[in-house]
Amino acid sequence: MRRRTMPISWLRRDPRHYRFAIPNSVWEYKLKPIEFLIFSYLCYRPSTSTLTPDVISAGVHLTTGTVKKYLAALVAKELIGEDGTSILKCKDKNFFTLPNEVFLLRLPPSAFMVYAYLLLIEDRRTHTCHPSYNTIAAATGLAKNTVIKSISMLLETGLITVESSSYFDKHGMKWKGNNLYTIPPVRPAADAFHQRQLQRLELEAKRRRVLQRQKEYNRRHPRDALCAPIPLRQHPTRPNSANRCAALERRKARDEEKQDKSVASYAAPPSTSARSAGSLRGTGVGSQPEEKMIIEVAQRRDPPAVRFSDDVFGRKRSAFNG
Repeated sequence: MRRRTMPISWLRRDPRHYRFAIPNSVWEYKLKPIEFLIFSYLCYRPSTSTLTPDVISAGVHLTTGTVKKYLAALVAKELIGEDGTSILKCKDKNFFTLPNEVFLLRLPPSAFMVYAYLLLIEDRRTHTCHPSYNTIAAATGLAKNTVIKSISMLLETGLITVESSSYFDKHGMKWKGNNLYTIPPVRPAADAFHQRQLQRLELEAKRRRVLQRQKEYNRRHPRDALCAPIPLRQHPTRPNSANRCAALERRKARDEEKQDKSVASYAAPPSTSARSAGSLRGTGVGSQPEEKMIIEVAQRRDPPAVRFSDDVFGRKRSAFNG
């Protein structure tokens, strides 16, 4: 019987090289998502390396102040020591493992915690599990809506696949069951994430090149701003609009002045009224030319139509009296 041997190019991978262990008893402390993320990173890093808040913040993609705050909380719960090493050890082989690439995907703390819980309860042979949203929320301490959002994010990232399930009760009624979660290898999800990062960097570099070209073109071909006022171009032989407006204003002022003078001359009273003429005529003062002039002035003031109508009315009245 021929014995099968593994090809030379197929190397056996030690899980300790690409996965790290977390003790199951960590769930008893009811850690917050950020605390669980920092504790997992401390379990991932070897104890011989120097772990400062800056190094941890770069690994978990959080700010240094946030890391210092939750490191103090972990020290108070006696999960890690003052030097940043994990005190909680894996006893009696009660632990679960997480892939090292999970820290490269930049998952939010809530999604990271839900992913860790699914790896905790998965079937090691089929890599599947089917917990309900309420079960996940009770185990992780998250709200149900947060669990649903975390599941959707893990599905978009490619870390899990979700299938709906159903079951029949004893009366033959069909009911909707819990979702069936399958946890595939993390390497395809990491490759897809890196591919998206490269595409984003290429788009950013292309945008910068376009902006640089536009800036260089604007420097070589300067132009006015879009909101700049349009300058008035004067014709060499025609006056501009300002001069024409001034001429029209002066002409209008002259016309108004002439009209005011004519109205004033028409409305001015004569030097001698009809009453003064009658008084002169009654007293006998004045010569015959002066009386004649006064009568002519009075006749000028009365329109011809009025004089004619008065003359006709006087004749009719004299005929009626006679």
